Amino acid sequence: MTTNSAAIQSGAAIAGVLVGIFGFGATICQLSATKNALQASNTYTIQHDARELITAINPNIRKIRAGTVAPEEKDAALVDVWKMLNFYLSVYRQSVSGGIKPDFSQAFADDFCSTISNKGMAAAWDQLKAEDRISDKHEKMKEGWCGTK
Repeated sequence: MTTNSAAIQSGAAIAGVLVGIFGFGATICQLSATKNALQASNTYTIQHDARELITAINPNIRKIRAGTVAPEEKDAALVDVWKMLNFYLSVYRQSVSGGIKPDFSQAFADDFCSTISNKGMAAAWDQLKAEDRISDKHEKMKEGWCGTK
């Protein structure tokens, strides 16, 4: 052993490096699986919450989009628009942080940009902005998803 100690130490070092590489590879695979599971969970939660929100706010959002909101309903309708915009913002934040897959984020981006391009929704955005209810974060989302401020 004394005669071959250098070779034994070299072999042990190489074996240690190989075990380390295998362990590192296993860690990467585990992190990837964890990320996929987190994205799937976030996607499920967002879809569930979106269905609940749409059910709750849809009547007012339809009226805003159509321009048929009665004056006495306008404040409540604007609150519903604000809720919707905050929901989009939460999805945008998940997108930026990598918490959802890009194709899922893109579907929300397309829906958001289409929604705020509606004349009634654009007017609601402007009114909420004038009331300081649209934050810089909302503006950043609009720029990030739609390319406009």
